Amino acid sequence: MTPEYGEDREEPLILHCFADYGVESEALACYGNVVRVGIDAMDTNESIPIKADAYDVPIADDVTFNLGVFHPICKRWAELTSLSGNPDDHPNQIPQAREIAQQYCDHYVIENKPNAPLKDPVYLDGKMFGLPIDYERAFETSFPVTQPPRQKRFSHGGTKVETSPYFFSERSRRWWGSVKGYRERRYPKEHLAKNSIPAPYIHHICRDWLRVYEAANGETVDRPDYSNYDERMESRRRAEDNESIYKYVDGDPQMDRTLDSFADGEADSENKEESEDDD
Repeated sequence: MTPEYGEDREEPLILHCFADYGVESEALACYGNVVRVGIDAMDTNESIPIKADAYDVPIADDVTFNLGVFHPICKRWAELTSLSGNPDDHPNQIPQAREIAQQYCDHYVIENKPNAPLKDPVYLDGKMFGLPIDYERAFETSFPVTQPPRQKRFSHGGTKVETSPYFFSERSRRWWGSVKGYRERRYPKEHLAKNSIPAPYIHHICRDWLRVYEAANGETVDRPDYSNYDERMESRRRAEDNESIYKYVDGDPQMDRTLDSFADGEADSENKEESEDDD
């Protein structure tokens, strides 16, 4: 590892594993320095690529990552695999991902297909984030992650506008980059559409991780109590609406007289003067 990643580093250190293109590293880089490991790790973004087999990760024993993000091979649990071959022909890398996470990471995220054998996963899909894609993934995490509510399908004029990565050719590479939240020129269109986790998923998970990370590092700040915010604001508006008239008119009416009461007093005075003139 490079010297800047010593124990006195200021930024969190993130391990991104089983990631050749490492599209998600673009989003992960918002939260710290990313070291990416893959058999054919490519220099495609801000992460540091390391070409290595996940079963023999070249990391010193004394290095600890604040967060590990793992993408074990998913073909074993992919629906199309059972149609074109034997799922058992593909390895189950999830246990290996857990071993690496437990050895090197304070916290971790393991991503895979919804039917993969993950422990208490949270499920995310495009509709939860307003994305016009059918892309459900499961995430095993070592920290609690909020489960967003499911949303209705996208449609326009009664026509369905969602698409699936299986039909990636229906849209341009620029479209997929826009929906997934990444710079599309860096990655092949098929990989961007089929194999990259949308950036909103990553940000949703990492925001929950930040709560744990900041609390452990004493970075949690005292936040204002907003439990009765609406009530307090309504009281404030009423007070401002009835503020003393002396701020708005010439003269010096009594401090406890509101705008309405002062106006009523002026009307009474005018009526009295008119009555005296009639006499």
